Amino acid sequence: MSSAVRNFYPIRKAFRLSPLVMALALISPFHANAAEQSEKIEQSENIVTQTHRFHRDHILGTSLDVVVQGASKQEAKRAVDAIQKEISQLDQILSTWRDDSEIAALNNNKQGKVSAELFEVIAACENWRDKTCGAFDARLGQLITLWEQSHSVVKLDETTRAQVLNQLKADSVKLDTEQHSIAIDSAVKFAPDAYAKGYIIDRALVAARKAVPSIEGLLVDIGGDIRVWGNAPQKDGWKIGVQDAFDHSDNSAIQQILSLKDQAIAFSGQGYRNLAGQTHLLDPKTGMPLQQVEQCVVVGTCAADADALATALAAMTPSEGLELIEALIGYEAKVTLTDGQVYQSSGWNSLVQTPQHAEMRTVAAGQSSAKWPAGYQAIIDLTIPKIAVEKYRAPYVSVWVTDANKKIVRTLAVWGKDEKWINSNYVWYRRYGRQMTNLDAVAKPSRQPGHYKLAWDGKDETGKAVAAGQYLIHIETSREHGEHSYQTFNLDVKAKGSNQTLPAQKEIGSVQLNFQKVN
Repeated sequence: MSSAVRNFYPIRKAFRLSPLVMALALISPFHANAAEQSEKIEQSENIVTQTHRFHRDHILGTSLDVVVQGASKQEAKRAVDAIQKEISQLDQILSTWRDDSEIAALNNNKQGKVSAELFEVIAACENWRDKTCGAFDARLGQLITLWEQSHSVVKLDETTRAQVLNQLKADSVKLDTEQHSIAIDSAVKFAPDAYAKGYIIDRALVAARKAVPSIEGLLVDIGGDIRVWGNAPQKDGWKIGVQDAFDHSDNSAIQQILSLKDQAIAFSGQGYRNLAGQTHLLDPKTGMPLQQVEQCVVVGTCAADADALATALAAMTPSEGLELIEALIGYEAKVTLTDGQVYQSSGWNSLVQTPQHAEMRTVAAGQSSAKWPAGYQAIIDLTIPKIAVEKYRAPYVSVWVTDANKKIVRTLAVWGKDEKWINSNYVWYRRYGRQMTNLDAVAKPSRQPGHYKLAWDGKDETGKAVAAGQYLIHIETSREHGEHSYQTFNLDVKAKGSNQTLPAQKEIGSVQLNFQKVN
């Protein structure tokens, strides 16, 4: 497994805005002249719920945006002052761009007693290094510096890269929790920015709430990594926009709108900051920039861990990355590869804000009483292709239905009964399969290559008819000594037919979903 690290202080001459932005149409833009924004406070005219928006430039080499909900103008200003003070204090400790920072002193001296904040950040980085089997690594400062110094050189000398990497041993870092001291080998230079930026966001939010306890809701956005808490301007959650992975312009269109509550969102990917004209993400196995991932977006319970995970996923294969996400409580992710393939965790779609067209508003208004349309079924057509490999084993296939909140509604198929391999479909198994006491009754023998059809008639596991509304149909496949894939359909159940197609994966052909009246 590979490893990566990214800077939260952008390389100045390569700086541009992050592709994570607040949905402009939904939570109002920070639009006006940038110089004016840094001094101007925008206040809502809504008397019932006061919303205050602030913008500050030149914060951690990027910009700071804050939304304060349910406080007076004076209280909101006090909250932002507390946020900036906390950021400034942590910048003095954690900035790898400052020669006078505490982490710079540690990197120079290689040992010493450190502040509680620096110790907490380094310990967390080392913990994530272990959890991700090296896919996240904050020890690569020396290699990053070499890339920066190479300027326009396309490929840093292989011998130099190898020499640096070979010196990074498992025991190169020693942490003393009692003394709050850290000792590092000569080859180690900490660059914990991929965790530290999120850590600062988390701490800034806490500082604001402590300074002004009356605040009802808060959003803190530093360069596109965001933490939200409490009441949002919209009652159903904070609306956060995610831009197209392949559109690197500052004003690119929003691809999805997420609805978040007391959560954080972090981004990692190519095209925004670079080293020697290449991506800023490095693979410590080779010391070369990572190229296979275009964008990683992680939503979680805190910004620091979401930040670290977004970086780690860029260094993992999609199956490795999503397996890690599925094992964590409260985290979801979406990964877009440079070839256009998209992978997402099983609960990602539950975060996506559904467009509120007129017809959909009608359904939503009567969702509790709207019945499954008579005679309609969801028909899933799938093909298991023939694969010319030695010792071919039929793949394990899991197909199941959840509601928009990831609660299981119906398991339609589990093909594969070998206990040794059944958990290889880890999305289904970890969320639902291992909780089933009647797994033997659910699982059936694996299917050989061929064409298969499954139908969902709108009944749940108990045989009770479900209501109309939004559902997810999940298709997961894996094969012994083969590949793993996971895809989902969004199914809007109403008295109207529809059809969708998912592209073929390595272990399964294209999958079709037809919602139609069959009698």
